[in-house]
Amino acid sequence: MRQLALVFLTLSLPLAALAQTPPDLVAKGDAKKVHGDFKGAIADYTQAIASDPKNIRAYLARASVLSLEGNYVAAIKDDTRALVLDPKNAIAYSNRGNARTSQGDLTRALADYTQAIALDPHHVRAFINRGNVKNLQKKYSAAIVDYTAAIALDPKNAAAFYDRGGAKKSIGDYAGAKVDYSEAISLNPPDVPAYINRAVLEMAQKNWSAATADLTKCLSLLPAERQAYPRIYLWVIAVKQGQTENATHDLADATKAGVKSLSETWGWQIGQYLTGQMDEATFLASAASFQAKQDKSQKAKAYYFAGLKREIAGDKTGAAKLFHQCIATGNPSLHEYILAQEELKP
Repeated sequence: MRQLALVFLTLSLPLAALAQTPPDLVAKGDAKKVHGDFKGAIADYTQAIASDPKNIRAYLARASVLSLEGNYVAAIKDDTRALVLDPKNAIAYSNRGNARTSQGDLTRALADYTQAIALDPHHVRAFINRGNVKNLQKKYSAAIVDYTAAIALDPKNAAAFYDRGGAKKSIGDYAGAKVDYSEAISLNPPDVPAYINRAVLEMAQKNWSAATADLTKCLSLLPAERQAYPRIYLWVIAVKQGQTENATHDLADATKAGVKSLSETWGWQIGQYLTGQMDEATFLASAASFQAKQDKSQKAKAYYFAGLKREIAGDKTGAAKLFHQCIATGNPSLHEYILAQEELKP
């Protein structure tokens, strides 16, 4: 599952608006940004601002690079300076909202996106990003409204369909979510996360062939070291169809072949656990460690897969307890949350 994406926009101004600035400085910075030279880009934008303290484009450009570097405080200051110069600049509001979202300041991010939309009712990215904030706040129905508005403005926006699919999935509208993921794939055929999300929904409905087709497609699109989750879900499908031995052999081979440099990452640790290369206590402890260092989903995933192994071993009571623990983490957007729910249905 990919994270909700934020897109930082830059502002194109007539050349006359940049007359006080050497015309190549912002362009030079933009070129350096494209090539990953963020320090060089910031230096050029800073020089442009020194030459013309009212250069809105330079402030916005520098803010976008500062955000890419994770310096959200400085990015917000630059976006705010741009707004002092131009209080009706929708791009500055939208980009400041992105930085605030990255900081976790969702309330003020929401206000910035709302202001951007008020200034520019056709600002597709502001609708999508505001929807993303509402999604993070678990206001899924409100998020769907924003994503739908973005789609109405840009019917070929794959990101809007993908994100709306995620919100629909979280409220249990699996049929609607699958339609949106399918449209996202149609508009962007290499969209691996959309294939995985659609596959998980097929798994939840026991549509094993459709899920297998989507996950197999993922394998064709991903390098070996990034195939952990498609292979894990293919293992789950095979187990559900009584093919545990062959599936475990295939997954064990995958965890050993071509992924040694990444064998300690979480996805492949799940694979190691499922194939008997790691015991349950070590697996659950590893999940807690990963969660403390990175995001808040690792325990939920660990509870689901530990429950699945308990179920395979015939320990239905222990399995149900772990599935309930997965759901108790409270994140309905997670694949494992959905699959744990299905396991507990009579």
